[in-house]
Amino acid sequence: MTPRQRRLNADYENLMNEFIRHPFITVEFENKKDSVPERYFVNYRNIRGIKLSNLSGPQNKIIEFISEHRIEIYLHIDYPRLKPQCYIHTGIFHPNFRMAHPHDICIGDFWASGETLVDIIYQIGEMIQYKNYGIQNPLNGIAAKWARENKNLLPVDSTNIRSGEPDISFNNENNIKIELI
Repeated sequence: MTPRQRRLNADYENLMNEFIRHPFITVEFENKKDSVPERYFVNYRNIRGIKLSNLSGPQNKIIEFISEHRIEIYLHIDYPRLKPQCYIHTGIFHPNFRMAHPHDICIGDFWASGETLVDIIYQIGEMIQYKNYGIQNPLNGIAAKWARENKNLLPVDSTNIRSGEPDISFNNENNIKIELI
């Protein structure tokens, strides 16, 4: 067994153990015969993030809270030497999520092969909540500008997804109107 195969096996076992009964996160994977998965699909439920409303225009951006998110993690041939490729499948308004094709997620400028997929899944969940975001080299400049100007609104969810503790103040009914000039 190669080092990569050992890592893929360890990742699979760790993901299944960590998220088998998680209250907010479920993990699905491509099922290939005779091999461990290289592609995972992660669903976040009841974790508040934000997206632009369909009512938004060029001058007025209306932010909506959303609580369901789906991402994809692909473990390419150079993984774990290079970081995995992460993609968002649901709409989101965040400096580190690109909403244009290829819909990628910036999980950091520096990758250490010791980081686990469990760590990455939690990190992305905290990014969705705006507990973790970067505005220096954003994938979405408009979202970076919004985050810089609205730090007082962040994070948008205080749920501790690592321990599974809900945020009892969660309210999915609010919209925020923001004017970006």
